[in-house]
Amino acid sequence: MNVIDRVRIEAAILRYDFWLEMRGVRGSRRRDLRRELRTNLTEATADVGATRALFGIGSPKELAFAATEVDPSRPRWSQAAIWASAVFAIVVFGCLFTAIAFTAGVEASGVTGSTVRGSVFPWFGVDYAARVEPGRGGLAVGAGGIGTYFFGLPLLTFLLVAQPWRLLRRSRQTLPAAE
Repeated sequence: MNVIDRVRIEAAILRYDFWLEMRGVRGSRRRDLRRELRTNLTEATADVGATRALFGIGSPKELAFAATEVDPSRPRWSQAAIWASAVFAIVVFGCLFTAIAFTAGVEASGVTGSTVRGSVFPWFGVDYAARVEPGRGGLAVGAGGIGTYFFGLPLLTFLLVAQPWRLLRRSRQTLPAAE
């Protein structure tokens, strides 16, 4: 087996592992499933070649979905991290574009030489400040109070997607029955 075939097999195993993680499969079980797939692909590559072996398993996503069941008592930490990161990126870019628009508005109003403060929809509680120097253009000075959005919205998203209260369901199932 050459290096390119090995890389293609490992890439398929990584995609398979990703989808197993998205299904909520525990680490030790994922490790066993990865080892099994790697063994099967290595043997199939020796028999029919890497391309046919990889086509033979089909989609790693479908393979992961067929090989496992969703564990309703396991929080979805990975999915939560992905969604929280996306929300954080949206908040950062939204704040950036709002600051640019606020500074452009101050510049367009003709106010020069002094710092202008104001609030902008949809950022309730955030105080934007911009200063326009004559002949130099606008400068965004800051956005006070944005930390609630930077940390609060991603944290809320993380908690809602991960559903850590699912751990309580697991602990209730493991408690001994009352006699």
